[in-house]
Amino acid sequence: MKLRLFSSVIIFLSAYSPLAIIFCIQSFDFEKQELMHPLVIWPILGLAAVSCIILWATVRLPKVSTSPVTIKSVSNKSGELVSYTIPYMVSFFVIEHWNTQLLASFAFFMFIMFWLTLKTHTIFNNPILAMMGYNIFDVHYEKNDREYQDYLLAKGGRLRRNEQCRIVEISEQLYLVTERNPEV
Repeated sequence: MKLRLFSSVIIFLSAYSPLAIIFCIQSFDFEKQELMHPLVIWPILGLAAVSCIILWATVRLPKVSTSPVTIKSVSNKSGELVSYTIPYMVSFFVIEHWNTQLLASFAFFMFIMFWLTLKTHTIFNNPILAMMGYNIFDVHYEKNDREYQDYLLAKGGRLRRNEQCRIVEISEQLYLVTERNPEV
């Protein structure tokens, strides 16, 4: 599966946007009531916010959907969010001194995490989407008498076998469910 790079980066950055808040808290001097490293923190917070806004707009704005597809089999991929906790835990040990080498090392570590999630197809497991009520499913479905297997992002409960839904492509092999059990 090949995702468009921009989509992959946005999904990845938004997944780690809570890490930006952790960095902000770590950089905040509570006695002086100021950020100790504003030139590092503000761009990180801005990037996190922009990635979340783009992600939110992508899943919320009205989409033109295709004819309904019929679900043949489903497996939930939302439960695999545990892999996202590793960089959060590393941040408590590595970034405490805010020196350039530690920040560069952490940035390289995050690049490796991005590359691995992209290559292992776990890029879609995003805690921000989960907080917005979306689940990711690996789905076999039928469309126009042909069978497909893709990832479907759906708000709410689990997709069920023989359920019909309308979908719209977000990226290669990633589709957003825009309507469940539509009136045909």
